[in-house]
Amino acid sequence: MTSREWEKILLDATERVKLRVSDLARSGGRGRTVGLGASGDRTIFADKEAEDEILKSLKRIDSVRVLSEEAGEAGDPRGRILAIVDPLDGSSNFERGIPFYCTSIAMVEGDSLGDVTFGVVRDLVAGDVYVARRGKGAKKNGRPIRTSKIVAPAEAVVGVDMSRSTPEVVAGLSRLVSGAKRQIHLGANALELCCLADGRIDAFVDLRGKMRITDFAAAYLVATEAGARVTNVDGEELEPELDLEHRFSFVASANRILHKEMLELCKPVVEKG
Repeated sequence: MTSREWEKILLDATERVKLRVSDLARSGGRGRTVGLGASGDRTIFADKEAEDEILKSLKRIDSVRVLSEEAGEAGDPRGRILAIVDPLDGSSNFERGIPFYCTSIAMVEGDSLGDVTFGVVRDLVAGDVYVARRGKGAKKNGRPIRTSKIVAPAEAVVGVDMSRSTPEVVAGLSRLVSGAKRQIHLGANALELCCLADGRIDAFVDLRGKMRITDFAAAYLVATEAGARVTNVDGEELEPELDLEHRFSFVASANRILHKEMLELCKPVVEKG
């Protein structure tokens, strides 16, 4: 099976997830809990239904290992390709009827974040599809996208995830919050990174040390292929473990000039840490 063939399978899978999740939203099936996922978070019925659709599709692709937020490790344990899956990113938004949540799948042909070769993120409300192939750029609904050209924090709209942060992290972010034009957080980190990729926001910062690879891998490829600079808080390349246990922080910006400014504004958090 060629890569183009399995890419089509994954795109079709995310479309079925959208239809299933939309059905659940209309029928009132938003918040029913069915247990705890492998990541330790509460699993709602929509999480499980979305994951089942994706796992069913991945079985059609030869030699694929799976790392999914709910099921944990699945698929062929000796597979040469790793599929990193977040069936429903923004579950809390879905439960409360806030229209911002997505599904994402990254395909990794290696053992590091730099080996992600394909990523798809589908907005499960608007239906927008973000796709990236390593070295081939990023697209939204089939059209190439690029990050914004904003270079000054005072002109930038910045996503800042402070949910369940420590008081020290919140205090350390004060320079960033006061220095940016506007701060937002929409509650689905993969989709928010895609907003960075298509220029709707100019930077996205998560310094809590709580980001998981399942929420991140596919959108990371979309963002970087669209021109974003994404590093750790010291400005170094990210090297997170590809598992459900590891947590990390990151700073993502539309371009290198803005990224330098963003890292400077994040310094108080690094120093407090």
